[in-house]
Amino acid sequence: MEHNSYYNPGGLSGAGVINTPRWRAAECPSTNAHGTARGVARVYAALISRTPLVDPAALKEAITEQVYGQDLVLHRPSRFGLGFQLTQPERPIGPGRATFGHFGAGGSLGFADPESGVAFGYVMNQMGSRWQNPRTRALVDAVYESLAR
Repeated sequence: MEHNSYYNPGGLSGAGVINTPRWRAAECPSTNAHGTARGVARVYAALISRTPLVDPAALKEAITEQVYGQDLVLHRPSRFGLGFQLTQPERPIGPGRATFGHFGAGGSLGFADPESGVAFGYVMNQMGSRWQNPRTRALVDAVYESLAR
């Protein structure tokens, strides 16, 4: 199951393939969205704005916890709504309990924190060593530290 999760479809997914021209040209919505940090942040900002991108009831349903427990593929706890990762003590996205978003390959991250009004996007031009990369965590912490001043 783990191999098929990371290397499916064959030749278009997994380590060494991400960011190749073939991978970037593929249309795999669940795995290879690409954009700028500003673009990612703008999508999340639109989701929590006063004039939201989607119906508030639909967003509420999308960020309602659907599963929280040990992930058999990632080998760690995961907490998900309908397509969004939800913040959790074991793997915080942001400090707000209502924070939702998604980690990406190599440390990229996009999220919205409705409680603080923060929308965040981080992408990089080199893959990090893991999804929750130390540089990603440092940037998120710096954003919230700047708000506390």
